[in-house]
Amino acid sequence: MDGSTSVPRELLSHVREMLRAVRLFKNELPAQHPAVPFGTVSVLSMIDAMAAGPPAGCHGKELAARCSLDPSTISRTVATLVRSGLVRRTADPADRRASVLSLTPLGRQTLDDVTAWADDRLADALQEWHPDEIATFTALMRRFSTDLTSRYDQPLEAAR
Repeated sequence: MDGSTSVPRELLSHVREMLRAVRLFKNELPAQHPAVPFGTVSVLSMIDAMAAGPPAGCHGKELAARCSLDPSTISRTVATLVRSGLVRRTADPADRRASVLSLTPLGRQTLDDVTAWADDRLADALQEWHPDEIATFTALMRRFSTDLTSRYDQPLEAAR
């Protein structure tokens, strides 16, 4: 940057607008998919991603680290997902004291449904964008998120 303060202020203003748009997006989900509150969607998605490789499933401590959430927050969120029938907790065959988390068939279907819902909403919002614009925006969002989150090592206190 050239050191001027107008560009960062303008950027901050647009970040605030983006956060507002995300809140509006998130607020529509419960009406469409009451089985999973939006704050738990990212945890459900992360369990699925982490369970894909060996070992089959993930541990709560690793899940908390990957989600940048406090372990107590993850514990409460996982308990909600287990009670809802979306996640199963099984004994870790390598360490019977630990448990491994994975999606149930209902959890898989719910995640697929929520993902399809989000895909439809984003496709609608971006319908007038050129594919090159979407690719550039995606790359810049990834870079921005990585650069911003790399400056913090404290977990979030609550899923948002």
